[in-house]
Amino acid sequence: MAILYREEGLLEDFLLNLKVERVSQSFYFEGLQRYYGKEMGDGLFKRFLSLKGFMKKEELVDFKLWAMNMERKYALDSKRRLNIDPGYVDESHLVLASSKRRGGRLYLGKGVYGEMEYLFVYGRFRPLYWTYGDYRDKRVKAFFEGVREDFLKQLNLARQSKELVVNRFTQDKLYEEIKAW
Repeated sequence: MAILYREEGLLEDFLLNLKVERVSQSFYFEGLQRYYGKEMGDGLFKRFLSLKGFMKKEELVDFKLWAMNMERKYALDSKRRLNIDPGYVDESHLVLASSKRRGGRLYLGKGVYGEMEYLFVYGRFRPLYWTYGDYRDKRVKAFFEGVREDFLKQLNLARQSKELVVNRFTQDKLYEEIKAW
């Protein structure tokens, strides 16, 4: 997940009910200020995080709908105070979900599009032509390479134990399910 925010306390409140595996430092990206500042105000920061467990790739749409619901929940006077961009990391990709239609995005259903930001090639995540500027930052790429390593370790452990924790989503709720192989 990528979370754009202004108020640290609000971000901390949002994170309280999530089982976070890894969280990045806060980043300030000038390019995000112009676009999102109109709605969210000045002095925006972005943090990236990963959740413990797995998710089914086909549930990326539900993950985005859940995130949009959380944005509305934390909004004030119909203006977002959190911008939550969910996605997933696997062996080969970082894929983000968006509600905005754009050239390199694939329609997944229910008004949600998927966009690959990185492709894992020659031992590293590589940005693509359309990859956002903030995701091109070497610190952000290093963060997601760490998330990929976490994913591979969790996958190996799940295969050994024959059980895995899967994050599931409804529009209102994020919950865990234990699955057997």
